[in-house]
Amino acid sequence: MGKKVAVVIFWVSLFLGFRISSAAIVSGLEVRGNRSVDSSLIINMSGLAVGSEIRSNTVQDAIKRIYVMNLFSDIQIYGTETESGINLTISVKEYPRVRDVDISGNAKMKTAEIKEKLNITIGKVITPVDTKSAVDKIKSLYNEKGYLTAQIYSELIQTDYPGQVILKLEIDEGKKVKIKKIYVLGNKAVKASKVKKQMENKEDRWWRGGEFKPDKYDEDKEKIIDFYKKDGFLDALIISDSLWYDSTKKNLFIQIVLNEGERYRFGQVSWEGNKLFTTEKLNQMVKFKNKEIYSQKKYEETMADMYSLYLEEGYIYARVEDKTTTRDDLVNITYNITEGLPANVRFVNIQGNTKTKEKVIRREITILPGQRFKRSILMRSQRDVNYLNYFSKVEPDYEVLENGDIDLVFQVEEKPTGQIQFGAGYSANDKLVGNIGLGIPNFLGNGQTVKLSWDFGKTTNSIDLSFTDPWFRDTPTSVGLDIYNTSRNWNSEYTEKSKGFALMLGRRLSWPDNYFRVNWNYRWEQIKYEVPYGTDTSTTAIYLASVRWPRNSATTSLTIGRDSRDLPQFATKGSVFSLSSELGTKYLGGDFSYHKHIFEASYFLTTFWKFVLAAHMKVGVLDGKDKDRAEIYGERFSPGGTYTDGMIRGYADGSIGPDNHGRSVLVYNLEYQYPLMAQQMYMLLFADAGNAWLTGKGIQPFAFRHTSDKALYRSAGLGARLLVPGVGLIGFDFGYGFDGPNGGEWRPHFQFGTSF
Repeated sequence: MGKKVAVVIFWVSLFLGFRISSAAIVSGLEVRGNRSVDSSLIINMSGLAVGSEIRSNTVQDAIKRIYVMNLFSDIQIYGTETESGINLTISVKEYPRVRDVDISGNAKMKTAEIKEKLNITIGKVITPVDTKSAVDKIKSLYNEKGYLTAQIYSELIQTDYPGQVILKLEIDEGKKVKIKKIYVLGNKAVKASKVKKQMENKEDRWWRGGEFKPDKYDEDKEKIIDFYKKDGFLDALIISDSLWYDSTKKNLFIQIVLNEGERYRFGQVSWEGNKLFTTEKLNQMVKFKNKEIYSQKKYEETMADMYSLYLEEGYIYARVEDKTTTRDDLVNITYNITEGLPANVRFVNIQGNTKTKEKVIRREITILPGQRFKRSILMRSQRDVNYLNYFSKVEPDYEVLENGDIDLVFQVEEKPTGQIQFGAGYSANDKLVGNIGLGIPNFLGNGQTVKLSWDFGKTTNSIDLSFTDPWFRDTPTSVGLDIYNTSRNWNSEYTEKSKGFALMLGRRLSWPDNYFRVNWNYRWEQIKYEVPYGTDTSTTAIYLASVRWPRNSATTSLTIGRDSRDLPQFATKGSVFSLSSELGTKYLGGDFSYHKHIFEASYFLTTFWKFVLAAHMKVGVLDGKDKDRAEIYGERFSPGGTYTDGMIRGYADGSIGPDNHGRSVLVYNLEYQYPLMAQQMYMLLFADAGNAWLTGKGIQPFAFRHTSDKALYRSAGLGARLLVPGVGLIGFDFGYGFDGPNGGEWRPHFQFGTSF
């Protein structure tokens, strides 16, 4: 309350003093001065009522209660004595209401942005506190942008409308303050540059702005101390810090004075309370050695590994308390372990699946009811459910039971899995090309896959229908059927047409580990080559024109592979490899005899933060009795572009290798990926190298210097990947080929799905 209110209270107390002792009664109540606030609301808020007694603190309490409404700048209560008691008059002066907000002087910031920060509602009451808050908010906004000297002047301007004002805010933005110099004093063991590297506030340089971020300054000081402690300086502290400007008010200087203290080393480690594991076993979890420089990171990793060790045996209630003592420069650590009892799994519940049938999820979960809880099995189950690629989120949790056991809960969130693809592009070989596809990876929620695709262009036209069941009859056995019809024109010399089907049978393995699987495949197709009349441009075309068509090809293949990636697309760790051997023989119903072998391997590694390094290699060899026959040119290797025989971006699709296609191929791919939006949008840099040769012995794996057509063709570039709901993963790469007649220029590449 202001001074005027206090005087009124004192005056009323004197006026009523002679009646208070004889219990004065309120005989009447009225309110004056109010415009927009209802009188009955003010009276009710005051607590006064006709017929009530007036005591020593009655009027004072009434004024306090009305003041709490925060609607009035002045409150007075007068009393007039009557025969039946005292008539009280409540006189109020309302705060004005905002009719408009007028902002001027802001050149560096939009008016709409400032008003959004203010959050002042037109027509609402405005108090001196509200005005000060508005000024503080604007000043804070300018501070965030680096304008630390900005000044804001406020004024309430009366309008022609009674009780309504315009809030005028005049801004003097000043100059943008930049950090000219950061002084670090008191540091002896650590260079000043290394200390400053921990700060988000940086000195002004030509490659960075150097704007001061006041909201990050306290965090910067904490980061400096954390950095010292992680490097063994457990007693490090900042003695003082100061900030000042130069005469221009444009340059800011920061000074930080440190006391590094002594650098500690790890001392002895001892254990108490451990019964499940021996001391020798627990010592294996320790990430540091005696007399080694103290590292907070290794200290925390040790604690994490100890908890993981107990969780792996089901001791989810285990607690590890550490006690540290220092002697000279050594930190001795005693780990006191309370093991508790192991937990068994009673139920495994699945929640959130609206489309996918529960059995599809449950068969991927290897931690089962009745088992002892194991952290590694839980994490593997989460990975396998994630790997279905049906869910945007898979989160395991548990509920504790009275007896100490747990119920596991897998909370999933469905994501769109049906894919309709429409694509168009341009390539040097196929000119204008297009793609229309329908993919249902989770058909009817059963985990089965149905795909129908049509690729068309000037030189290529194909249609493909396939069905795959990864868990045939609810066993880890996969079966599949693929029916296709393809036509491709080779350099306008001849057209290759093929139609057929493929049968697939696969099985998940538990040895050497449960990341392995094996697949068997049988493929039968009818091949036909059409050569335009009078073609004499190559011996291949002449030979194909002399053959009687169609002819049949029948092959069987066996593939063994291992896939330990954490995610099926945009993997951040793990690897995948496969070795496939295909045999074509007349005994299977075909007209050709050959054998073909392909090995592929990919490796994924998170290097730092969210950057992932992905490496891939593919090598293939074609040999056998009919390896030179033109009829099986479609089985040979033609890498280049984003062609399936080998991806070498920066060159036309299928343009690399001998003119009559290679019987061996080697391709290297390297990508450095960064997520703009995790599991949705990625940017990447890539480097590719590869070639195809006429023989397996002709492969040159280390010929990175391109001195002939037999050396590796190299390329590099950048690209993007975007996951579009209902469409799938779309990729765009822009590559530059360095070598050969097809190199020397930038080429765009479109693709669906992951690179490898």
